[in-house]
Amino acid sequence: MKNKYLLICMAFLCLNLSKTYAQKNDMFYGTIETEYAVRLKKLAPNDIKIISSLNGYSAVKLSDKAAEKLHHMVLTHGPGFIFEKSEAQALNTIRNHQARRQQKTASYSISEDQLVNQGIALVNNANIDTHIRELEAYGTRYHTTQKARQSVLDLKQKWETISSGRTDVSVKIVEHQSTSMPSVVMTIQGQDLPNEYVIIGGHIDSVSPERETNAPGADDNASGIATITEVARVLFQMNFKPKRTIEFMAYAAEEVGLRGSREIAEDYKNRNVNVLSYVQFDMTNYKGSQKDVYISDDSYNSTALNSFLASLMDHYNTSGDHKFTYDYTRCNYGCSDHYSWAQQGYPAAFPFEASFNGSNPYIHTTRDTSDRFPTANAIHAAKFAKLGLEYLIEVAKSKGSVTTPSYCTSKGNNVSDEYIQNVTIGSINNNSSAQTGYQDFTSQNTELKQNTSHTISITPKWTGRSYKEGYAVWIDLNQDSDFEDAGELVWSKAASTESPVSGSFSIPSTAKLGKTRMRVSMQYNKISSPCGSFNYGEVEDYSVTIAEGGGTDPDPDICAGVPQYNANQNYQTGDRVVYFNTLYERTSSGWRRIGTCGTTRTNSLDVVPTLVNNNEVILVSPNPLKGKVFSVQVQNELWKHKKVTIYNANGKLLHTISMKNNKQTIDITDFSSGIYFISLSNTSNTYTQQLIKE
Repeated sequence: MKNKYLLICMAFLCLNLSKTYAQKNDMFYGTIETEYAVRLKKLAPNDIKIISSLNGYSAVKLSDKAAEKLHHMVLTHGPGFIFEKSEAQALNTIRNHQARRQQKTASYSISEDQLVNQGIALVNNANIDTHIRELEAYGTRYHTTQKARQSVLDLKQKWETISSGRTDVSVKIVEHQSTSMPSVVMTIQGQDLPNEYVIIGGHIDSVSPERETNAPGADDNASGIATITEVARVLFQMNFKPKRTIEFMAYAAEEVGLRGSREIAEDYKNRNVNVLSYVQFDMTNYKGSQKDVYISDDSYNSTALNSFLASLMDHYNTSGDHKFTYDYTRCNYGCSDHYSWAQQGYPAAFPFEASFNGSNPYIHTTRDTSDRFPTANAIHAAKFAKLGLEYLIEVAKSKGSVTTPSYCTSKGNNVSDEYIQNVTIGSINNNSSAQTGYQDFTSQNTELKQNTSHTISITPKWTGRSYKEGYAVWIDLNQDSDFEDAGELVWSKAASTESPVSGSFSIPSTAKLGKTRMRVSMQYNKISSPCGSFNYGEVEDYSVTIAEGGGTDPDPDICAGVPQYNANQNYQTGDRVVYFNTLYERTSSGWRRIGTCGTTRTNSLDVVPTLVNNNEVILVSPNPLKGKVFSVQVQNELWKHKKVTIYNANGKLLHTISMKNNKQTIDITDFSSGIYFISLSNTSNTYTQQLIKE
């Protein structure tokens, strides 16, 4: 009996040891922001090991328990860490984080109005709603489960069904090394430029504390997968044949460190696949903020692509049946799968369902279910499907579409008294005679290097007496087919009878590399505009090729290359940040204002004790409000220049207040119980807090 009891004890001991060993081996490598790594170490000291920290990032070894705490206690979205295959890879990631690959630049234009308007009118929100519920019905799509694999196989079949009959479409399963869950990719081959890729995607896995038994993930991210599926369905209904190749991707294992998207993005980079841009759809159906679409503006995202998404909404969604609004928000490290593409140097963007402090509070829990969406029938997600269609149709373009630059016209109406006789710059030395007031010399080209001084000389020709002439030279530095952007008037000279005239200018380091247009204008008695006609004088267009150059800008903007302030980062003495268009430097006692962005001069100005996060610029209390009066506090100088606005949950403006100081009480006796949004009016960033009146 004693021997039997001893054997039972030994069996239990072995079982416990095996569990301990298994738990130890279940730990994995990752990278994470150092601030969060330190917090996790305090919360779960046995579940995270900080291997090394550098430049605000840490290589760590952590367990699922630590990852879960990161989900629920530290971040508002995404895993917040990147899965690494080994300690060496984790160390390499933090070493190379500051030397992230340079993102490619792409030209974006809006020209497909007819096709876009046809497409967005076909979006059916009921299809999205039904698909969300189909994915939710798996119960869990946690990456280690059979249900996760089955959800991917079933999505492959769904995509094959909606694309049936199209010989230019293929759907494939992608197996991974870092997870047993596969991803699925659908490709619509481009008819004219098949080697140029335009991609949208989202993750199909889900997570909750009950990972393998209950992680419904209705919003995170059944909503995103259902949204991009509806985008694909509409394109097939339209029989849209793209000029460039379009791909749809549903990723495995985003919730455990962006595993699927990282492997795919790295593979594309290693094979030199020309991805023009990538847009992520991750959570699209929980309207928790005043505006509809929030574009994440983290530093690793493409500013040009973000601006293009905003331009699309300005063009297609400001009125009528397809109207919706947008603003900006911030997501932070390892936020979602677009991070994987950005880290490989591809332009990436992430339009999101709400500001991050107003997004779905149920994600990563068993309560992320479709019955908790604030709006019924996926009406909110349908707006993202429309944005996805606008993006794909305008970037991929339709088969055979021509998108040659369409610069505005400009000319002198009369060249009988004066015209441009010679233009000299670099290898261009062009003599010309009087023609029609405009001459196209874009066949002539010269190279202009960045950060290098270039001299242009213009010789006027007077047929009789000498007249005062004004001169202007524009270069399309960002290659968007206009001369209207800041800095594109590279040189001008007030009206005079001097001959020839000359001046120097530098091409900034931010100018897009490659061939672009230069416009030279001479107008009687004044400096002309880049577009339109004028009475006397002439306009000539040339080509220039922007090339890389050494050195630095001769008169650099003091904020050039300085990151925006991030309240979640630990700053050291000497660190510099940009905050509200002002350059600050960290000191031992606070922050010293250096000067205003856009200038070349620095000034030693006053010291402020702290800078605040965007989410803390405006504070309301008490919240929830049980009485009639609450206080609003604006924690920077915007209270002097902006008004506080109150909107209801439907976005209707109810009240506008001019602040008398940075803190003020507001009486809302007449307001009924419900949710309200307190905002600062007419600001480029998101400064909104939700107020609940009980």
